[in-house]
Amino acid sequence: MVRRAKRPRIKKESLGRRRDKPAGLSEKVIGILKILNLIEQGKAPSAKTLAEELELSERTIYRYLYTINAMVPIVYDRELGGYRLENKKSLRIIPLEKEELALLAAIQEMLSKSSSVLKETLKGLLEKLYACTKERAKERESPIRFLLPHSVPISREKFTKIMEAVNNQKQLLIEYHSINSNETTERIIDPYGLIFHDGIWFIYAYCHLREDFMTFAIDRIKDLRSLNISFRKPEGFSLEEALRDSWHIWEDEKTEEVRVVFSPEISEIIKRKPGWHLSEKRKELPDGSLELTFRLSGLEEIKWWLYSWIPHVKVIEPERLKEEMKRDLEKSLEIFSRPD
Repeated sequence: MVRRAKRPRIKKESLGRRRDKPAGLSEKVIGILKILNLIEQGKAPSAKTLAEELELSERTIYRYLYTINAMVPIVYDRELGGYRLENKKSLRIIPLEKEELALLAAIQEMLSKSSSVLKETLKGLLEKLYACTKERAKERESPIRFLLPHSVPISREKFTKIMEAVNNQKQLLIEYHSINSNETTERIIDPYGLIFHDGIWFIYAYCHLREDFMTFAIDRIKDLRSLNISFRKPEGFSLEEALRDSWHIWEDEKTEEVRVVFSPEISEIIKRKPGWHLSEKRKELPDGSLELTFRLSGLEEIKWWLYSWIPHVKVIEPERLKEEMKRDLEKSLEIFSRPD
């Protein structure tokens, strides 16, 4: 599936703000590497300290700590008030650089609950790391469960080639089959990063055919090869910043205001989350209903989200979103009215 995305706009005033949107692989690697460095230096950082230092939520920090612990055993030291290595010599024993450990941890964090083809290979690598640190290779049962969807299968070879191109900033020649148009096209792309969303791996890339930034579902790539031609990312590029106006990952050329109202029956459930999007503004109305306003590029993804709250949500604006949902609901009623 392909959706046209806008050329990244790097705004200096917005860099450094905390982000709750899904991080790309590169951002995860950097974050995990920073955690490893702080722990190795004996600073015993707490989850709160790490969240402030990395500008991430504490929930994300705990996920990162759990995946690090799968390779390099760490413990929470009550006296120090933070995390330290269980075995001070662990990183010296492991035959990998910290950068390589961070990459493995980032992949583990993204794939641990998926059905990816990489899962078994990754499991074997982790067992070897346990052996290096004189830990018994075993499954560590976590008291935390993240309910992630099953992933769309992709080949290990394809994923590896794409990862190498992203890390080395090399162009790819891909043969891509679009679900929307049902057409297969050949195109050269500059792969900026990977996104794992709703069980599907995507590449965020500059497409030389469309002369624009787009997202490409990896499972729709029928063939690819590296051109061994380098490209350069814009200075200060951030995957989160590039996607900040989308609901999740899909964007459009136009950014517009979306205003919806949730009925009193559901407003308390909506308010349980401090925010559903970075641009969100909320207002409680006298009758107990809740008004949310977003500034978004692309309406398709938020439309799917709004469907999940029917019949307790009403679209106020934009008019075209309201009309689209009306047509979809009328079509749905027609289908339900048909005899079995």
